[in-house]
Amino acid sequence: MFYETIDDITADAGIRVWGNSLEDVFCKALLATFNEMTDIATVEKKESYEIQVRSPLPFLLADLINEAIVLHESKGFVASECEVLKLEDDSVKVRLRGEKFDPQKHPSKLVIKAATYHRLKVAKEGERYVAEVIFDI
Repeated sequence: MFYETIDDITADAGIRVWGNSLEDVFCKALLATFNEMTDIATVEKKESYEIQVRSPLPFLLADLINEAIVLHESKGFVASECEVLKLEDDSVKVRLRGEKFDPQKHPSKLVIKAATYHRLKVAKEGERYVAEVIFDI
């Protein structure tokens, strides 16, 4: 598994991801978010969307996830692939590939309202990066 859930919180949910770069961590966090909503192994790469946000770290990650949640809520889109197109100190642009959520095909899991700033973490630990995000569900 490319992430783990954070279990020491009450009434909310959270994820922890690791990667060799910030780009890797950002994509893993986005895909972990979608995987908490449905099993992304069932999601085909039929369409793509680009999303972009501007914010300082670590808020950049939560704001990016929230933009992906808005995309999910407005278009019914779920992603199973992520590519960082551009990452700077205070902005990120990603391409997400996936398809429209289909309850007949995609199992429903959590309903995530938003990524919060509570305990938000994006840091380099040794040779790897780690990110932690708590969701309002």
